[in-house]
Amino acid sequence: MGTALVRRYVLLGPIARGGVSMVYQAVDTHSAENRAVKVLAPAIADNPRARGNVRREAIITDRLRHPSVPRVYDYGDAPLPDGTLLPYVVLELLSGLPLAVRLASGPLPWREAVRIAATVADVLAVAHRRGVVHGDVRPENVMVTRAGIKIIDFGLATTVDTPAPRGPGAGQPADDVYALGVLLYQMVTGRSPYPGVRAGGPPTAVRLPALAPAPVLAVPGLPPEIADLCRACMAKRAADRPTSTAVALALWSIPDGARAAVPVARRRIPLPSA
Repeated sequence: MGTALVRRYVLLGPIARGGVSMVYQAVDTHSAENRAVKVLAPAIADNPRARGNVRREAIITDRLRHPSVPRVYDYGDAPLPDGTLLPYVVLELLSGLPLAVRLASGPLPWREAVRIAATVADVLAVAHRRGVVHGDVRPENVMVTRAGIKIIDFGLATTVDTPAPRGPGAGQPADDVYALGVLLYQMVTGRSPYPGVRAGGPPTAVRLPALAPAPVLAVPGLPPEIADLCRACMAKRAADRPTSTAVALALWSIPDGARAAVPVARRRIPLPSA
């Protein structure tokens, strides 16, 4: 077996590496269940900002309670042999691949792309209602798993004191909507609307001199309403973009032969108490 964290989580091996953290597959000895454990890199364990970011990500992720967001089971600080405290988060272990791996082979069938985009929009709608902006919507942070689509990595997420405004172009939530439009474009065309610009990075709409090109003309059979919605999401002016809730409802309403779903964004979900 591997290293035990806080005498409970046995780390079996790394499954992902980021710039400031590592994710391990682990076994929870209390429940005998497999988990994912994200820990801050020991080299920056004494950095107050980095430590705070791990705790903030855990709280934000747990706050959403959305079926397409990995469940948070535990978080805290694990003592190292030298006395350093290492922040960690225990998450649902996902079985699947990042959407980026799928897209490396080319575009997706438009019906599948719509279902994925609808799920992402649904997560964003709930997040925005709860005052959370993801800030890093891109194919690497969308997991295609056996349990469905999961949106991961809220490490760059920001929060506001009150739920985000619901009108079009409502501040930072509009940046998430823009990134969603880029994501949808990538899924149906197999390429970025702006060569050399990665989707979901720092807000790109304010830096680009022109509107995104129409994504539908070269996609056989793609309904025009999807093209129009994609372009609306990538409108240069934030005020011209639809809300994430409007995008989710529009995408879920597009018929594709699948069983109709009721988006979480449309349900009445109580906001967490302060």
